[in-house]
Amino acid sequence: MSNLRTYKGSCQCGAVRFEVDFDPSNGTTRCNCTICTKTAWWGVNVKPDAFRLLSGGEVLGDYSRHETMHARFCKVCGIRMFGHGDIPELGGAFYSVNLNCLDDADLSGIQIKYLDGLHDTWEQLAVAPYVDPFSAGKRADSPARA
Repeated sequence: MSNLRTYKGSCQCGAVRFEVDFDPSNGTTRCNCTICTKTAWWGVNVKPDAFRLLSGGEVLGDYSRHETMHARFCKVCGIRMFGHGDIPELGGAFYSVNLNCLDDADLSGIQIKYLDGLHDTWEQLAVAPYVDPFSAGKRADSPARA
């Protein structure tokens, strides 16, 4: 059974808005390359037809180290929301969406695959479930249930 769903997202100032269709049970990714590490990127990769830019194309900046990947960010607030590229090791053309930019999405418990982009191998390094640090803190503060 598919849990495919449309999620809405935006940058911090709201100038850029987008939609993405994905099934969180398929897992998500974190990469150890320098840009992903320094921006705390947590992403999901989708085929280009599963991503839609709704507004803000005129304020999008593009940071690229090479032609295989374009990191797109809002030139108003600086938030990096998504990227796009074509990497054969990742299945060809794709969009990668920063899940931290989704509006009101509860992704607790979904799997995160850690990938080695730093060395351009894209090998899987580890897999772990996501735990929302804010809701985890609330559960820890809750009285024990009988």
